[in-house]
Amino acid sequence: MSRDEIIAAIRKNADAIKGKGVSKLAILGSRAGEDYGVDSDIDILVEVEPETSFSLLNLIDVEHIIEDATGLQTQATVRRLMSPRFAPHSADDILEIF
Repeated sequence: MSRDEIIAAIRKNADAIKGKGVSKLAILGSRAGEDYGVDSDIDILVEVEPETSFSLLNLIDVEHIIEDATGLQTQATVRRLMSPRFAPHSADDILEIF
């Protein structure tokens, strides 16, 4: 699945993803660029409004929505929980979806 197809699939499911408490979503890593392999997963970075109740179960639900839409394994991270050591290395590889 191409990057554009992944973006379209995620945007098509944006309402369901937002319904889980996500306010912003981005792809990062190899699927954000063009250097992915056929077995590459989708790395997702989500933002949640501070007053929103959001749990690990919500994060897993978001992964499942994207996996069902794309057929690709998905790993999601909450932006505010991302390690500061990792953030500078991935800043150039982040593609905002919504």
